[in-house]
Amino acid sequence: MLKRNSLYAVLAPVVAGMLCSSFVGCSERRDVAGGTEAESTIALQIELAGNPAAYARVRALPNDFLPDGKRLTEWKETDEKGFVKIPMEPGSYTIEARHVDGTVATGAIRSVDLEKKSSAKIDTVKLGELSTIEGYVMLGDSMPVVRIAGLDRYVIPDSTGHFVIDSLPVGDFDVQIGDPQEVYSAKVQSTTGDTLYVDCSDSTSSINVVKPKESAASTYPDGDWSEHDALLKQVEGYATGVLGAAGVTDSTGKISKQKGEICIVTTTEDYIIVEDTTSTDSAAATTAVIAPGSLRECAYKEGPVWVLFEKSGTYNLQAPLRLGSDKTFDGRGRDIRITGMGILTQESSNLIFENLAFTVPAITVQDTTSRRALSLHNGTHHVWVDHCTFEEYPLVELDVKRGSHDITISWSKFENAQTAVLFGLAGDIIKEPNQTLSAHHNYFAGLSDDGILGHDGKLHAYNNFFDGVEKSGVVCSDSATCLIEKNIFNNEMPVTLYRWYYEDGAPVDSTVGFADMKSNWHTAGGEDSITDAHGYKPDYEYTADAADADLALRVKKQSGAR
Repeated sequence: MLKRNSLYAVLAPVVAGMLCSSFVGCSERRDVAGGTEAESTIALQIELAGNPAAYARVRALPNDFLPDGKRLTEWKETDEKGFVKIPMEPGSYTIEARHVDGTVATGAIRSVDLEKKSSAKIDTVKLGELSTIEGYVMLGDSMPVVRIAGLDRYVIPDSTGHFVIDSLPVGDFDVQIGDPQEVYSAKVQSTTGDTLYVDCSDSTSSINVVKPKESAASTYPDGDWSEHDALLKQVEGYATGVLGAAGVTDSTGKISKQKGEICIVTTTEDYIIVEDTTSTDSAAATTAVIAPGSLRECAYKEGPVWVLFEKSGTYNLQAPLRLGSDKTFDGRGRDIRITGMGILTQESSNLIFENLAFTVPAITVQDTTSRRALSLHNGTHHVWVDHCTFEEYPLVELDVKRGSHDITISWSKFENAQTAVLFGLAGDIIKEPNQTLSAHHNYFAGLSDDGILGHDGKLHAYNNFFDGVEKSGVVCSDSATCLIEKNIFNNEMPVTLYRWYYEDGAPVDSTVGFADMKSNWHTAGGEDSITDAHGYKPDYEYTADAADADLALRVKKQSGAR
């Protein structure tokens, strides 16, 4: 295990919000205690909605005080007219006021400077809405404490780095991140609605403050082919050349331009039961038929088809949806949730899956019969999966295998499964050297095994965020060649190169893969390996962003269905 080489935090205000909007520096801090002789007085009147706040609680702590986890009880209570006096020695203090009326809590903070033997005037403090800071700390071999100078806030993140600091009044804060003996300070001027990413790998580094751009809601294309053309301009990676509903595949696999028909899904039903009215039998026969206006009816049309959805909803597939070629499934402008038995392809080509959420499979036990959300099989090629969400599948959420190639998965979110993406089958089952996959700007979290499990073929993974993957972010095994560049790995084992190990822990050489790792950001241990992956380089143009806090924020916020 490497020592921590970076410290990274996300502070996301979720109620009233606060945090900063500029670049500031890191400075090392220590706890500062107050003196013993009180020579001045802080005098306040606390108000709520213009009226005195009787029996509100008020506390004064030095501005540079850092809590050590012990409970503080130095609260003073206002009288019936909202007045309170707090004897203090000269210095700079943070005043925190709290008031609870039934289930409604309000608060405020105020900075006060007291001179020696000064007679402080009575200040008015107006209570207001409380807020919550929620975020994540990403680091190496230890979990730091998150604190706020001048306030009694001492929070230890959970095992995933997640933390919450609640009951905070809106105001300016000096957020402290690190263990009690070595603390780094993020001095911030709060503004409503910002998010702060902190990278304090050493005391000389700067704090990169990023305002998040929430993923803009997609808009319904309404059958406008210029909107389909605009979508195609965003394709990158091995799927470059896919046309979906704007193209047709010939017998040789070549895709040429040909505008298809538009099919609008008007019902969430899949199959419906129809009674045979011609039967004279007292027990009339019934038949399951494809529901008119259903997703299945549009998907089974011949030729290129642009599938749009009239309304948001849950589309439950009662049987696997087996696809042909030349289709665009476009959920933009709608909340489309596909459940049930999943989608499969065999020798299909020229497919686009855009802005769909795959969730709640029909089979939920962890065995090999569990249906994947999306399975690309048997030479399927030129498939683009973009801005989709995959969740709640017990084993694998998406698989690409048996010679399928020219696949791109981009800006998608994979959560709550054993493995997110299965790329190929184990080498002792089948050799798949011709399969190719690009995976970029995807978010992987809540996975009990791996983000991408690769066997053979060529894998290009860049600008992905592996966050909370228990085993490996990427497995590159069984002669796979993998270019893994500018990703963010918030897990202890970024990449694994072997599939099998002997009992003594030695790897089985026949299952080795070959990975070239470049400029990745390791926030929880690990490092880039030194190898050239047999010289593997993708044969397409692409743009890989730097693996930094800004990329992490964008991928986490903007991936998945919009």
